[in-house]
Amino acid sequence: MIQERQGPVGRFQCGTPSSFFVSICMVLALGLSPGFATAQLSPGKLSRPHAHLEGIRNCNECHSLGDRQVQPQCLKCHTEIQAMRDEGRGLHSLEDFQDCVDCHVEHNGEDYDLLYWPLGKDGFAHQDVGFKLEGRHARLDCRQCHTVKYVQDPGRLRAMGKDLGRTYLGLDTACTACHKDRHQGQLPADCAACHGQETFKDPPGFDHARTAFALTGKHVGTECAKCHRPESILAGADPTPRYKPVDHATCVSCHKDAHAGALGPSCTDCHTTEDWRRISGGSFDHDRTRYPLRGRHAGLECSRCHGVAEGRARPAFARCSDCHRDEHAGEARSRPQWLQCEGCHTVEGFRPAGYALERHGQGSFPLRGAHLAVPCGACHRPEQDGLAILDLAPEHRSCGSCHGNPHGEAVSDPVRGSGRLECAQCHTESSWRATAAAGGFDHDRTSFPLEGRHRQAACRQCHPPIEGQAGRLVFKGAPRVCRECHPDPHQGQFAGKWDDAAGGVDCARCHVNQDWLAEKFDHERDSRFPLRGGHERTPCRACHQAEETPAGTMVRFKPLPVTCAECHAGDPAPRRMEP
Repeated sequence: MIQERQGPVGRFQCGTPSSFFVSICMVLALGLSPGFATAQLSPGKLSRPHAHLEGIRNCNECHSLGDRQVQPQCLKCHTEIQAMRDEGRGLHSLEDFQDCVDCHVEHNGEDYDLLYWPLGKDGFAHQDVGFKLEGRHARLDCRQCHTVKYVQDPGRLRAMGKDLGRTYLGLDTACTACHKDRHQGQLPADCAACHGQETFKDPPGFDHARTAFALTGKHVGTECAKCHRPESILAGADPTPRYKPVDHATCVSCHKDAHAGALGPSCTDCHTTEDWRRISGGSFDHDRTRYPLRGRHAGLECSRCHGVAEGRARPAFARCSDCHRDEHAGEARSRPQWLQCEGCHTVEGFRPAGYALERHGQGSFPLRGAHLAVPCGACHRPEQDGLAILDLAPEHRSCGSCHGNPHGEAVSDPVRGSGRLECAQCHTESSWRATAAAGGFDHDRTSFPLEGRHRQAACRQCHPPIEGQAGRLVFKGAPRVCRECHPDPHQGQFAGKWDDAAGGVDCARCHVNQDWLAEKFDHERDSRFPLRGGHERTPCRACHQAEETPAGTMVRFKPLPVTCAECHAGDPAPRRMEP
């Protein structure tokens, strides 16, 4: 009988031993051609790797008479798989992968791939072969690793007839089987002890404390390359960081002896790894010398004062100028009150100067208002570019001595009635922006006195910044008529009716600057519909209602109906009075 079997790619037919034998006899007895017999007995053509076994006379190369299992015959040819099973390694040694036909099915044609993935390639449990894919390995395509480049013994597999472009055999799980040893043999071969599978840099498993030189203090933040410099470890190899051996027996193995041996060979007697300038406690006490260190002096490197190579092992310290240059080029010494550096400066820092405000008030320019908060260097600038020599008596006869004219041509004429242009006419020392509100600028002296709500407006609402000129505001040519600042809320309803001399609607015809209410408007005089009778008590919005237009909300004033029927079309008719 002919039986059917469900395989991973479909159903195929196979015969019982007796039916197979009968079929063979029929072929021989009837003298049928081999091609006819093959068509009747074979489930299909073999795949290309097994094409040399094609033909009915080769069936017993894989199939045994009376036994439908092909596995014993498979392992006679695929000795590498049998060896892996015998050694208990690899995928084929697992219990779920004992039956060859579960994954490899023949008689499906020359181009059929003999490898069947029950869950697809992406669903394959790679840990079953002894190497779990993690990190960047998990994102690789199979053939990026399973390629002839990484096969450990390609000659042996070729001798077995393996196609190295298709096989998944021959790889090793050791990192160096695929990756180049960048350390060139300096470190143990167990790469995973330091590195993960996400990135080679910044190995998460490495701990410098487990080495012969534990890092402390400033060494912790030192770049690796400063100690482990690149060099060729192996002859002809590319440079790679030197990790072993690295000399670290003494500090001078890496650091230059700043004392040139004058203080002995043991740096740790005075210094720690925390900071070269921080002397270890109890080793050296500068207070026992004739010059105790205070202020900024306490944090200086010893070599700043004790330069052995420069012959300053015992520096002078009677005056500040023994170490510091005169930033004022002698100008301070020409004035008795500035004769000593400590009159203005302390060891806590050269800046800020200890020149009190009271002393500044005794000079020709007492500081007031915002000048009290100005840094000294803003006025006492270097006399020449690139030099630190400061001008201790800068020019201060007028504001223009220090300040430029931020208004430029926008304000070049004197304010009306003053006869001259001075900053103090508008500004005060309290703040550059403090004007009329602080007793400075009086807008009533201009051609546009501020009245009503205009007095509450911020200056920049009418005097905005000039485009492209940082810090400069519009003063000349500032708007004077309503429409230049305020949009027309009536959206042109009164255009051409109440225009001013410039050809625009004269808002002052109805409105005042105290508020937006139309206090000047007279319905009897200014409209074509005088209010009579009950109309006098009708709210304005009953007739002048808001409308939505493309330009926004607008109250309708004109045109409006003026006849009774246009507004009162639905009102009941009046009763006729009987005589």
